Amino acid sequence: MSEADKASLLAEIAESRRHLAATGEKLRAAADGMRQKLDVPARIASSLQKHRPAWLGGATLFGFLLSRLPARQKTVYVDEHTGTRLGTAGKLGMLWTLTKLAASATRPWLGELAGAKIADMARRFTSHKSAPPPQQTGDPQ
Repeated sequence: MSEADKASLLAEIAESRRHLAATGEKLRAAADGMRQKLDVPARIASSLQKHRPAWLGGATLFGFLLSRLPARQKTVYVDEHTGTRLGTAGKLGMLWTLTKLAASATRPWLGELAGAKIADMARRFTSHKSAPPPQQTGDPQ
């Protein structure tokens, strides 16, 4: 390889290195810009400093609107006979009573449903295809 070829290769390598360094700087600058855009706490702090009256006015308006919301209505359970408020135990007692009433009211229906399901399962497991169907006894009319 001649000296001229070596010199041209070295110049080409130097140019590639300069180009790569410039591209790296552009990439670093783009990453820094992206980092600044995604830094939400810093952007909020900057916005608070630049637009302080707007932020204070917005916070005041928001607080005023929150104060105008209706208060939460608390449910209070009262015993019919004594007129006293029921605590947690009284509420649980009422719930237990309602649950017992619902269970006793639905017990016949649930028993019928369970009996039908069990009978259907028993028929499926005990029936054989080779066995003839059961015949009815009694006098035909």
